[in-house]
Amino acid sequence: MGQFDGRVVIVTGSSNGIGRATAQLFAREGAMLTICGRNEKTLDESKSIVLAENGNAENKVLVVSGDIRDEGVMKRTIDETLQKFGRLDVLVSNSRFTPVLWTKMDFSRTGK
Repeated sequence: MGQFDGRVVIVTGSSNGIGRATAQLFAREGAMLTICGRNEKTLDESKSIVLAENGNAENKVLVVSGDIRDEGVMKRTIDETLQKFGRLDVLVSNSRFTPVLWTKMDFSRTGK
């Protein structure tokens, strides 16, 4: 039994490198995964690696191709994850993009 059995995880930037390794570790621990990135070929390679970790359970892996900087891709990634798995437990934002950058002024306006 893995530490993330039954949990749903999105890993952005999971085509290669740290993102791919992160997805691989979550798969090894039993997570249901959405992997996403811009390069379909390397995403397919990541999917094969993830499937090798989770016993080839195709129903536990979703692949979303696209540039996460695009708001439509962001929305599609979340929507497809919720449609396939029914929930989202963990988001690993591994892409080189942060959708919201807080300035000191923004932070002070929140009163925190």
